[in-house]
Amino acid sequence: MEEYTRLNKELQYLQTQIAEKQWVEARLIDIGAKMANQKAHLARLQDQLAKERADVTALESLSLVGLFYSILGNKDQQLEKERREALMAQLKYDEARQSLTLSEREAEELQVRMQRIHEAEEMLEAKLETKLSLLLLEPTPVAQALKQRHTQWQALKKQKLEILQALEAGKLYQELLELLIKQLKSARNWGTWDVMGGGMLSSYVKQQRLGDVRKTLSSMRHYELNFRRELADVKQSLNLDVELTDVEGFLDVFFDNLITDWIVQQRINHSLAGAQKAFNQVGRVLVILGSRHQEVDSQIEKEEYELRKKIVEAT
Repeated sequence: MEEYTRLNKELQYLQTQIAEKQWVEARLIDIGAKMANQKAHLARLQDQLAKERADVTALESLSLVGLFYSILGNKDQQLEKERREALMAQLKYDEARQSLTLSEREAEELQVRMQRIHEAEEMLEAKLETKLSLLLLEPTPVAQALKQRHTQWQALKKQKLEILQALEAGKLYQELLELLIKQLKSARNWGTWDVMGGGMLSSYVKQQRLGDVRKTLSSMRHYELNFRRELADVKQSLNLDVELTDVEGFLDVFFDNLITDWIVQQRINHSLAGAQKAFNQVGRVLVILGSRHQEVDSQIEKEEYELRKKIVEAT
């Protein structure tokens, strides 16, 4: 009981420290925008100050401008005017510089406060884990309810990790498909020139393009199998109805073509159509995974909030 009392006091104190996080974050955004405007304004005032100083220097020196006003007989009057304008520009610049300095100082203080909040959050997580460990050892209905919610929370986190792994594997595979499509289009274009009588040069370039395709294909099987494996894990845990039917047999056709006549234009077009079909299918699967990721992430946030609340309230 004493241990719970001590932990509860520490949790309450840490929560008080963290309570201002939202305000500090909002203030940091505001001060950041303010500083950006202040720096732009300061740069304009600096340019204006440089111009006013240059006007004064031009009048004071034996320049063409100074000579012109000397002849008119009102050089001193004009010089006084330029000096006054330069002084006003200097005062405005100094004021803006001081305002920016104060904003920078405030931003630094807010950053320090935010760092303390982060440290308090880390300590709070550790204290919550300690209290949860103690509560789970208790043979009480409260402990059993906490254990069930904690298990659900962990299961959701596992699902999220599996989805992220599938998304990453799918994106890598899709990127390779995109590269393959570009390479096939390039090979097809040179193949068209060859058919139209491009000669030895077009044949050589086309073979170079097809060589790029072969290099891409050499690693594509690995990425496809990896995506299928990660997707299978997600389907099993989340019961998602997603298939890669458009990709079935796709690579087998490619690898068959590697030992046949790649010069035939029709084969390039057929392979390109298959790659585009597979690319679209993978894209649809990634959209489904992305949507499910958002749902699971929202569930995790809700479960975590309820779990933390139950841990804090438990005595």
